[in-house]
Amino acid sequence: MARKPDLSRVPTVELIRELERRQAMAGEFESRREALQKELAEIEAELSALEARASNAFGRRHVNRSAGARTRSASHQPLNAVLQRLLKGRTMSVFEAAEAVKKSGYKSNAANFTTVVNLTLLKRKDLFKRVGRGQYAAK
Repeated sequence: MARKPDLSRVPTVELIRELERRQAMAGEFESRREALQKELAEIEAELSALEARASNAFGRRHVNRSAGARTRSASHQPLNAVLQRLLKGRTMSVFEAAEAVKKSGYKSNAANFTTVVNLTLLKRKDLFKRVGRGQYAAK
């Protein structure tokens, strides 16, 4: 552990000078903080104006969505439930399962839906078992 400096050996004049220096720095930081707060208020006002314009032009749902945000599927059941229902009593490959899920009416925004199905089959070992290479069935 580092030892604290013994201030009893420091002359009083130097201590007073150090206190004055720190107080002057505090004043500089205070004025800098006020300037930054003013700038932040201006930026927030601009953002509010832009959001208001965007909500009027495109509707409310587009305002808060980030550029890379994804939306959930419009399907009513989760993918693992649909897969489990389709694989009950059957064995299918990942591709066959993905096609069957699509034909059942499941909607997905995934660019590569077969990969999503594959990951679901691999991750949910409590629901699906691997029967053979690339072949899965419901438990």
